[in-house]
Amino acid sequence: MDYMPWWSEKSKKFADEVEAFVDDVLLPISLKLQEEGKDPWAIQWKASKLCIDHGFHPLMVLTEEKYGGSEQGYTGYTILNEAIGRCMLNINPLLTSVFGAGPILLFGTEAQKEEFLIPLIKGEKWASITVTEPDVGNDAAGIQLHAEKDGDEWVLNGWKRFITLAALSDYLMVYANSDPEMKRIYRHLTAFIVPRRTKGITIEKINRLEGDVEMANSVVRFRDVRVPEKNMILEPGDGWTVMTSALNIERLGIAGVVGQGRVLQEIARAYAKRRVQFGMPISRYQNIQLRMAELTMRLETSRISIYYLADLLDKGEVDMFQFGAKSAAIKVYCTQALTEMAQHAAFICAGDGYTNEFGIYTVLKNAMLMQIAGGSNDILKIFVGRNEFIKDIDERFLPRALRGVSKEEIEKL
Repeated sequence: MDYMPWWSEKSKKFADEVEAFVDDVLLPISLKLQEEGKDPWAIQWKASKLCIDHGFHPLMVLTEEKYGGSEQGYTGYTILNEAIGRCMLNINPLLTSVFGAGPILLFGTEAQKEEFLIPLIKGEKWASITVTEPDVGNDAAGIQLHAEKDGDEWVLNGWKRFITLAALSDYLMVYANSDPEMKRIYRHLTAFIVPRRTKGITIEKINRLEGDVEMANSVVRFRDVRVPEKNMILEPGDGWTVMTSALNIERLGIAGVVGQGRVLQEIARAYAKRRVQFGMPISRYQNIQLRMAELTMRLETSRISIYYLADLLDKGEVDMFQFGAKSAAIKVYCTQALTEMAQHAAFICAGDGYTNEFGIYTVLKNAMLMQIAGGSNDILKIFVGRNEFIKDIDERFLPRALRGVSKEEIEKL
């Protein structure tokens, strides 16, 4: 793995360890499956267990040592996701647990970390994040799942859908509407960690996905589900802050884009240098070189931007809430870039690239999903653009027609 110039020695050492783990343990499994014409993306549980056994759970990497983590920070988290992305094996159970446990990691009490976070780090338990509902998608402020206080408990009623891993999770990170009258100022949502087997929670349907396989993507119903107040994250009405902060961790998880992009680049390079047409390797044709350039430019810019975000968080130069516009912009760019990288690789490899053993179209299908999950790219673009218009105008960069003319300048005319 190429080091970023600002990485610490600890991060460089961790990168070497992760790369060796991927090369020695995960990659042989992936290559064997591809040779057999099988989709390596499908064996997510085996890949996830191997990561846990070797100490490479993404949640462990993020967490402090006193809770059983290795405390590698967001840079280490990104290094791990990039490296594992390179072997094309699905570790969504691990990443989904990171997204579900993110609020506990960021805002949980000591008791909540002891009860929920430590078993998740060890891989003994799994967690899911529940935001989407039948009538609510990107408009997370419109959450309808209702939470009503009853003594020292909260009672939940409503539905969630498209919940990754819900049917197999031990805990659900649930966002509910606890005060509908406060909706306009985002003080109506409250976050809870809820054991999935709590009375009143039922899995109504498992969605069959086109690309991202075996994810137990579920429709979940809550009927008079009673949750003790001690399972609430922060205070009533803090759910919006909790959710948006956790989503930023999720968007950093797109570092797998870079690992998959590296694979696409190597496949396209090898194929173009070895495929001979009209008496010479196709790598000598300008149109193939131009496609390779487009692939490489997207790969390099994606990698730099993701590690830039991780470094900002590790240095404490931004908080999770202010971080939103930057992470949204880079999530949009990187997921769209992966789709385009896969398309360029597919055209370079032509008919051979359409076969199972190349894996290009597996990347393409899942890249399309990544443009929807974690906030759809179209909605995030609106958020990014709106955020720019909130900022004050910097007069230094403006032509006279936009900044106006001062009295002193008029006198000089």
